[in-house]
Amino acid sequence: MAIIIYPKTLDWTYMKQRPQQLMIELGKLGHTVFFENLTPLDHEYIEVAKNVFLFSDCQRFINTKLKELRRTQKVVVWTTWSKLRTRIQIFQPDKVVYDCCDEFPQWAQYEHSMIQVADHVVCTARTIMERISLAYPEKSVSLIPNGADEAFFTPDKFEKPLDLPSGPIVGYIGAWAYWVDHELITKLSLRFPNVNFVSIGVPYGDVPNYDDRNNVHILGQRSHDELIKYLQHFDVAIIPFKYHPITLATNPVKAYEYLATGVRVLSTAIPECIHMEPYVTTATTHADFGNKLAYLLSFNTPDSFKESRIKFARQNTWKIRGMQAHNIIENLLSNS
Repeated sequence: MAIIIYPKTLDWTYMKQRPQQLMIELGKLGHTVFFENLTPLDHEYIEVAKNVFLFSDCQRFINTKLKELRRTQKVVVWTTWSKLRTRIQIFQPDKVVYDCCDEFPQWAQYEHSMIQVADHVVCTARTIMERISLAYPEKSVSLIPNGADEAFFTPDKFEKPLDLPSGPIVGYIGAWAYWVDHELITKLSLRFPNVNFVSIGVPYGDVPNYDDRNNVHILGQRSHDELIKYLQHFDVAIIPFKYHPITLATNPVKAYEYLATGVRVLSTAIPECIHMEPYVTTATTHADFGNKLAYLLSFNTPDSFKESRIKFARQNTWKIRGMQAHNIIENLLSNS
């Protein structure tokens, strides 16, 4: 087993997304994980999960803890941010894994140098993997999509949160950002005046507030542990993305979390969601999205396909993704 370092990119408590999920699973598998927190901590080390430790005093970590540990264990840096290419060298890792999980344009200028120093490149989406494989045929590249959190499979039934409106609910969980198709949301709210459209997530960028739409409810961020309580009361969960370089290369975590609860899912026809059909329904245009939403809302009988959606999510959990990451690390170290 190795020492895994996730270098300073975000706070552990900022949402619960791919970096935290993979580090938790690697810790469960026996690796010792050190997650460098973006914000300074009050303690030298904080164990947040089995074998997963937060730290923020980087120089102290390198001079004491890491110096001691590397005597008996190999050190692997696992990073999701290409801009950290120069910084990761301070850890003097034995191996570097670059986990390319988004196509943010502002990161593109740093990607080449990161890939050059990486011993292995992991990609979340087929589009990203195909692009990198073609550009860097000499590099080892693997596909590890996002996954479902085990907590979302709970059989427990939760009371409806007080801030959810009464009536049918079409819900979205995720960044309330510029890549969300806000024109589509407005059209849907007009077409379905008796349906409530609920957004749960961090505002990101310049987005409309929908103050003039009584059936659009922007609830803001909720803790990851609370999301299941909301999802259980969605009639349909949506991924209403624009067609954009970011979304065309995204493998939405929310799709797996939605499916884990068994809720019906409707998405813009982005490539990764097309690959999830028939468990995810996809729509190509605004009109198509509206028509398919009307169909999904029309069911008055128990959903016979619900268990199939849950089964698909169980085949795509973070536990499975963690094992894939573990195998990559073990192969890298065995060949060094």
